[in-house]
Amino acid sequence: MSLYLCEKGKDELADFKIVISDPASKKVVPTKVKVRLVDNVQSEEGEKDGRTLPVCLVNPKTREKLGADQFITVEIQKQEGDKKVKVKVHFIARDSTEVPEGEIHASKALAEKFGAEEFEATAYRTKSFQLNVDQGQVNLVGSKIGDNFTLSVGGIALKLAITGGSDNTGFPMRPDVQGAAKRRILLAGPPGFIPSEDGERRRKVVRGNVISPENVQINCIIVR
Repeated sequence: MSLYLCEKGKDELADFKIVISDPASKKVVPTKVKVRLVDNVQSEEGEKDGRTLPVCLVNPKTREKLGADQFITVEIQKQEGDKKVKVKVHFIARDSTEVPEGEIHASKALAEKFGAEEFEATAYRTKSFQLNVDQGQVNLVGSKIGDNFTLSVGGIALKLAITGGSDNTGFPMRPDVQGAAKRRILLAGPPGFIPSEDGERRRKVVRGNVISPENVQINCIIVR
């Protein structure tokens, strides 16, 4: 998963936006479900400003069928004017035997986003999601690619491994470049350069493998 920096005043520490990826989601097959937006599922504090994910209730058998762990993604095609747009929402999944099999229940606060309170959708184990995180909550400056840290998401403690990132001008971190400073080096592949033909190499500016205050995106994966 990964991190972005949100703009704040000059005297304030900026937020990290952490994008978290789940390597185990690659083998999951999407499944059709019915989604109901109901009164008994409430919005989570911090949900609107991206500091947590919304909660959904799901029957344990449905979650097992989805191959899902703690997180489920619901996706629909929604008509907007003359075109269809994809709407995708990532949820913290909480088991409830009161929810019928094949259904997912979520908050009515999402009705405007989905365009309906009851609809058919595709659901699957979440591949990745992102959060805004206060630097006071998780201080990653000085950490490097390969380091682990723990982040709580809706009460779920996730062990995460840093796999990369980028700075506030878009230059990517490289695991093979030591330190936090920018360097111009000869690259034959990503991150930092994607060759258009075999053997092509270019000099590109990249960041080192240590996180600095200039980093605005940190890529992480869930460690199990």
